[in-house]
This record gives sequence, C-alpha cells and structure tokens, in this order.
Amino acid sequence: MKKEISLIKFLFALLDFLLFFLALNLTLFFRFGFHFPLYFQEHLLPFFFLFFFYLLLLFAFNLYDFYLLNLKILFQRILSFTFSALILGITYFYFTQAIFKISPKTNLFIFIFIFLLFLSLSRILALKFFSQRKIEVYFLGEEKLKEKLEKDLQNHQFFSFRGYFKLTQANADYTQTNANNKTRINHELNELDTNKFVKHSWKFEKNSYDNNPHKSVNKILVIAPHYHLKPKEFQLILDSEITTFDFIDFYERFLGRIPLEAIDSDWLLRQTAVFQSKIYFYFKRSLDLILATLIFIFLFLPLFLPISLLIYLSDPGPIFFKNLRFGYKKKIFSLLKFRTMKEIKKSKESWAVGEEEKRIFPFGKFLRMTHLDELPQIFNIFKGELTLVGPRPEQPEIFSELEKEIPLYELRVLVLPGITGWAQVNYKYPENLEETKIKLEYDLYYLKNYGIFLDFLIIIKTIQKLLTF
Repeated sequence: MKKEISLIKFLFALLDFLLFFLALNLTLFFRFGFHFPLYFQEHLLPFFFLFFFYLLLLFAFNLYDFYLLNLKILFQRILSFTFSALILGITYFYFTQAIFKISPKTNLFIFIFIFLLFLSLSRILALKFFSQRKIEVYFLGEEKLKEKLEKDLQNHQFFSFRGYFKLTQANADYTQTNANNKTRINHELNELDTNKFVKHSWKFEKNSYDNNPHKSVNKILVIAPHYHLKPKEFQLILDSEITTFDFIDFYERFLGRIPLEAIDSDWLLRQTAVFQSKIYFYFKRSLDLILATLIFIFLFLPLFLPISLLIYLSDPGPIFFKNLRFGYKKKIFSLLKFRTMKEIKKSKESWAVGEEEKRIFPFGKFLRMTHLDELPQIFNIFKGELTLVGPRPEQPEIFSELEKEIPLYELRVLVLPGITGWAQVNYKYPENLEETKIKLEYDLYYLKNYGIFLDFLIIIKTIQKLLTF
C-alpha cells in the first residue's frame, strides 16, 4: 500500500500534466480556430513553467490524497485551488511578460475554466473508485497505544479501527470488533498456532461484504514501536498480503502528527538532523524579510489607517496590543497585534476560551476572523523574533503550566516561532489539555520534517484557510 499510494500520486500528476496541455490546446482552438498550432509554440514554454507552480498548488491543497477526500471536501479544495490558480496565473504572467512576450488575459481565464473541468472530472472519478475501498486498521502492541489509535481513528472518513492483538510468549488475545454487529470474538492462540494469527485475520472473507461483493477491502497492521516480532510471526506477515506500518510512521504518514505516547526526547533528537542545517535557516530568513516587506507595502500600509480608525471608533484606546510570548529557546519578546478587545485596567491571562470572548468588539471579531489582527507581527519578523512559518509562540505563564502537564512540550521552542504553522492549518484552537496535546503532536511533526517545501505547503494552506474563512 505504501508503494501504491506513491505510484497513484505519480500517475495522477502525469495525468494532470497531459490534461494541462490538453486544456491549453483547447483554449487556443476556441480562440483562434484551426490556426491554433501557430500560437501554440509561443504559449508552450510559459505554460510549461506555470504547470509546476500549479502542481505545487495541487499538492498543497491535498488534491492527490484521494483516500482522505469526500465530495464536499473535494469541491471546497477545488474552489480554493481555483482562486489560488487565478491569482498565481495573473501574478506569474505580470512578472514574466517581458521574458515570454505574452500576457494572456482572456486566454488565461478560458484555460483555467477548461483545466478545472478536467481536474474536477478526474477527481470525481478517482473519488468514486477510492470511496469503495475500505481500509481496516489492526493494531499489535500494548493497550495504551491501542486506545489512542482507536480514539484518533474514530469517525475517520478513510480508516476504520477493527482489531487489537496483544501477543505474549505464552499466548495472545485477539479481539476483533465487527463494525456491522459490534460483536467481539476472542481467540486463544499459542506460539504453535501463530499462523492462525495471519491466516484467520488477514485473508479476505468473502461473506464479510455480501451486500457489495465488488467492494475491495484493504487491511493494515500497525505495530507498536517497542514490540519485537518473533521470527515466525515476522515470516508469516512477510509472506502474507498484510500492509504493515510502524505506529509512529502511520501517524506521520496519514495523520500528519507525531504521537506523544510513542516517543521520547531522545527519539526526536535522533530524527531531527536538520536542526544543524544553517543554509535552510539563512534561506528562510531571507524569504521572511522579502515576504514581510511585500506584506508591509501591499497590505499593511493601505489597511493601516482604516483599521486604526475603526478600532478607535469601536473602543477608544491604543491601536496595537502587546503580549509577552516565549520565543526561540524561551527568549521573551512582545508580540504585536491590532487590538480587538475593549480596554480594561487588568486582565488575568487565560489560555482557554472563556469570559474574554465578551470583551471582543464587533470589528475586532472581523479582524480575528480574517486574521488581519496579526498584520503588525511583520515587525516581529523584521526584528527576528518571529518567522512566517513555525509553531505559534505561547505566553510564558501558560507555557510553564503546560510544560508541567504535557511531556516534551518544551521542544516547541527549539525553532523560531511563526505567524502560521502546521498545527494552525491542520487543527483548531485548543480549548482543553487533551486538544493542546494533539496540537503539540502537529508541532512535533513540523519539528521533525520542516524544510522549504513543507514551509511552502503551510503558506499555501494558510492562504486556503483565509480564502474559506
């Protein structure tokens, strides 16, 4: 299944490449009739480079993750891709018209319309195929991790937790929860009967899906990090059709998280050699300054006066709000935002959503909903206290409290905090301790995997969220 997913993504990227240039040919045909080959050559090179930008957008909007889509999510992502593709196309040809000597306007709109028709059709057909595939997840290991996996896969649109295996030297207890009748089947196994573990559990049972005999069933075995397979178990699983995943690898690949219960600080440090990559940090700092300058010129300056006036009319007082936060390696700095709440002399800080919601004035709610209240944080970027992409900085008092309650929480300060991050684009604002743990798991994924490509994906996903607020 691991290879299957990569192959499917590659084949659909290749299909998109063909559909992209088919859409270009049809666009030129509609515009110039049978003389369109005369115009194809001058459009070929600029649209060839444009395709790779669109390819990144397709990956950023998860339009290759067919296993994780449903029809509603698909159309939401295609709509977001449409806006992004249009803006990117206009910007691309604005800056490259001196190089390629063309600046298509009508052609670009027609092309995007045709390409989106092809894109939507291909994804709907793919969705129809993949929606018929049921992925059953079984677990081998200790009960604590089993409970976490079962909870995290509850109501998941792609995976269904179906069974739990706990094997010891003498025997093994196998519990399988049948999704149809909610019954439990207990099997006593011993070392000599280990092949039953594979043969009974992993072979397709013809009568399991009598109502839909054409539906194919995939099974995944997730193995706990510290569980050691016996040679006989290893060989039987190797010879079977079972797809196996390490517990951490499963979470990382399909959920975009690092499970707290399965790791320690030593493991994470062994996995994050990129901490030593100075080239990445120099490049990222340069990119931060360039993008922050563009945001300052094209967003902050035009919006500063009207936002300031509306804040003052909503509640006379300071325009900006400063809040102390922990930065890189717990260095304290003042985070700058547009003020969105009514002024009071003192307010006890609280990390949960509560009474402070009542202090937000109407225009402040709009600023928060559109995230325009965070525009002044570009000054924190200029000062080197923030980066565009990284874990969100936390208040010192709250950080100290969470550090005591959540293991490895202190690892969040090993990189520069950011305006947006992997947790922000994949998860909601946490309202309790358990949700804060899940948010940390997303942050740990970023700490392990961060790089230029992941940063770019997070920026695109942030724009997607802003377009669909």
